[in-house]
Amino acid sequence: MRPPREVDKPTYEIVGPVERYDQRDHPTARFGLVPGGPDYEEYYSRHPEFREWDDENRRLRSHALSSNRKKDPVNSRFGEAAFLGRRLLGTRDIVGGAPSLTGQVGQVERVDVDPGEMSAKLKAFGRYLGAGRVRITELNQDWVYTNFAYPYTSAESYGAPVELDYRYVVCMAIPQDRDMILNGFGIASNVEGGWNYSNGSLMSVTVAHFIRSLGWPARALPPDNSPYLVVPTFVDAGIGEQGRSVHVVTKEFGSNFRPGAVATDMPLEIDRPVDFGLQDFCEKCLVCAETCPPGAISREGKQVIRGVRRWHFDNNKCRRFWDSIGGSCGICQAVCPWSHPDNWFHNTVRELSESLPFFRKLAVLGEKAVYGKKFTPRPLPEWMETRGVRRDGTH
Repeated sequence: MRPPREVDKPTYEIVGPVERYDQRDHPTARFGLVPGGPDYEEYYSRHPEFREWDDENRRLRSHALSSNRKKDPVNSRFGEAAFLGRRLLGTRDIVGGAPSLTGQVGQVERVDVDPGEMSAKLKAFGRYLGAGRVRITELNQDWVYTNFAYPYTSAESYGAPVELDYRYVVCMAIPQDRDMILNGFGIASNVEGGWNYSNGSLMSVTVAHFIRSLGWPARALPPDNSPYLVVPTFVDAGIGEQGRSVHVVTKEFGSNFRPGAVATDMPLEIDRPVDFGLQDFCEKCLVCAETCPPGAISREGKQVIRGVRRWHFDNNKCRRFWDSIGGSCGICQAVCPWSHPDNWFHNTVRELSESLPFFRKLAVLGEKAVYGKKFTPRPLPEWMETRGVRRDGTH
């Protein structure tokens, strides 16, 4: 399969001044607030419209977690274990490479590097570690959060201003096991997401340490300490394009991946964005929107959101669904037509969809005819089966 076509500018559209995002406003960050605590009171004094909704989410998740553990006390704990690496590898000392952890003594002599050679070396190293696609871009400060908040920047003081003053970002896409993600919103999908967040965290920390060992500044950007917008940054790097589900979609493995990244000032060669026809494809497709359980993915056209024209995604609806099931959901990743396996048939469809605009409608019709319009969860893998629990992951 050919790599996607490179272009001069990303396929999103800037239509006005870009408003930087305050991480404290994300539903997951709001969920992390402790009722009655000072941060809780401060936030909801500014946004009283979210208090009742978020409190109900907390109640729903507590009930769902308790219910899941009673019904399946073994399998329900796999997700907690899989996410652990993400939690451990997001601390300030780890992302910054504190000498007490790395064993570094004294100032490291800076090694002169060739930007092209070092870029190729970092990409090869990232692929060796397990990334399916590695690209490099300049860090756009419009994509840096204004303030820290749990969980994506949990190692820093809540509400502290973000300063991410680096020139480049090395972006790594870590593919997921599609059979696990096809479990939808069951235990297997939750485990796979957690494990690849942990995996991406380790990759980020490892690459950052390598760069620092050469005497150049670097900061790991693992999921639990990454104060920037992943999607537009990965689009800028040419990992893929932003799709209707607002995930980054790659030509090779669709949206079925988790991110890892490193910010650095080491001289590197940047990559160009890509355009493989996804914007037009997503206009015609709607598969992710039609199968999203809470209806969080818009079926309408693009909107202007904080100065960028893109499809709207209702984070509040998505978070409510996650809390109601006591886990995560990967249905939009699983059903994306670009997430199909790497084989001659699907690769041919990918190539034709990129090259021939008229073929995209045929590809969507074929997708729905072959795979149907309703998502059916893949059963749990055999090693996850427990007596009294059905193979589809339900109870």
